[in-house]
Amino acid sequence: MRPLRLISKLTVALLLLLLAILACRSTNQPKAPSWTRAKVLADKEDHPSKIISDGEAVYFVTGGTVASRTEGTNNIKKISLKDGTASILVKGGKIIPDPALAVDGKFLYWSDGGNLMRVPKSGGDSEQIIPIAPKPDEIVMDDGNIYWLIWTGEGSPPAPLMFAPKNGGHAKHLTPPQPPTSGIALDGDVIYWMTGDGIKRMPKNGGDITDFYRHSFKKPSLGLQQDAENFYFCQMDDRGHSALMKLNKKSGELTQLAPSINHTMEFVVADGNVYYFDEVPKSGSFGPVAVRRVSTGGGTPVELDQGNAGWIKYLAVDAKQIYFTDISRVYTLPK
Repeated sequence: MRPLRLISKLTVALLLLLLAILACRSTNQPKAPSWTRAKVLADKEDHPSKIISDGEAVYFVTGGTVASRTEGTNNIKKISLKDGTASILVKGGKIIPDPALAVDGKFLYWSDGGNLMRVPKSGGDSEQIIPIAPKPDEIVMDDGNIYWLIWTGEGSPPAPLMFAPKNGGHAKHLTPPQPPTSGIALDGDVIYWMTGDGIKRMPKNGGDITDFYRHSFKKPSLGLQQDAENFYFCQMDDRGHSALMKLNKKSGELTQLAPSINHTMEFVVADGNVYYFDEVPKSGSFGPVAVRRVSTGGGTPVELDQGNAGWIKYLAVDAKQIYFTDISRVYTLPK
């Protein structure tokens, strides 16, 4: 019996050694090239996050940590798309700007976590326009007002949708407290928002809340974007994965545009396409992420680029380019 036990132990030892060698080989393999088609607009930034574009410049938030206060990197920055000049538009100092931005013809709107601010896009001092404004998660605007979702984390109590005059005033409740929301859209005189069980709507000047779309899935719908004819959102399945869906505003017809989308990352509808992030197939949980495009009319999704997934979430699109951020860089990619 002893020789058999010895052989068994030697076999196990040899198997463990072989596995260790294979693991070392796999970890020593060079990483696949990352974001080879994208151009770096800015490098060595401190955790750039929310990014938007008005076609003339891109604006993005940096920092967001206690350490960034000390280092002076919790800012809002601007990069001119004409000459690539980068500048600090908002110097956060002790204030940590939230990853929530909006822009119009003259101003950039931002939040310090408790107040809504605006700063001229050309540069200058920020002014507080809406005091005691609960932490915004998403912002939409019309000519007269700002509307926003309050940021809610897991287990947070219901929170109302908020609004306030664009030129300054007090924040008011647009709705009673709502279940967790994950998207907001303004279409004419009606405002829409996504809850886990579907899309709700009400007149932006006040009135009854009604269901615009209520799904029958076991898992939640997430996110909300729109164009003139359709709404777009992520529909989670029982495995926790999501598909990209299109909902016709008039007929209510529901169509799947893409079988897979990362619902934790932003997606944008522009110029007849949806731009979004998704995992690269067969790359594992920590594999690269891809930027993809699919026509709002349907068709096969197209991969525009892929790269390391670290800190990828935020996405912006203008008439010519796509913009996104990772843990230290700002990228641009042709549409």
